[in-house]
Amino acid sequence: MAIAITVARKIGTLAAVGPRRQLLVVEAVGQLVRARYRLKMRGWTQVAAALGTMIPADAVPALETPISAAEIATARLARQIGWAVGAVAPFMPFRAKCLEQAMAVHAMLRARGVGAFMYFGASPSDGKISAHAWIDAAGVRVIGYPVAREFTPLGCFVPGPVSPL
Repeated sequence: MAIAITVARKIGTLAAVGPRRQLLVVEAVGQLVRARYRLKMRGWTQVAAALGTMIPADAVPALETPISAAEIATARLARQIGWAVGAVAPFMPFRAKCLEQAMAVHAMLRARGVGAFMYFGASPSDGKISAHAWIDAAGVRVIGYPVAREFTPLGCFVPGPVSPL
């Protein structure tokens, strides 16, 4: 019963957000499916090559607050894309983990000409290594936040030329 109420509430929210955000939600679903497919069928090596150049995380410039009207509009778009992916991820027919979410956001931003910084971090956990992915773009934290303190940033894919995959 509680699940039906939650789903009904989500459908009501989707109906109320307007057509622009509804289209972002549809696109987010498609990009999450695409990310999942790419990881399963092509593997991390090919996916990583398509994401761009990885550099050490400490070499990435600090987030700068958007100040011009264009920067503010781009930051708003980045937040909306992050919202759309984050909103649909729990309802996918597979577990859309942080990596799939980051890949979906990255693809949606790239399609709009917005460069994104995709970070990867790791943390030892119960004798295993846990990993996490998150995205910064347009001077804002887009998805994957908050990042737990135990995660050490290992590297970051930086904006660059588009590589087909």
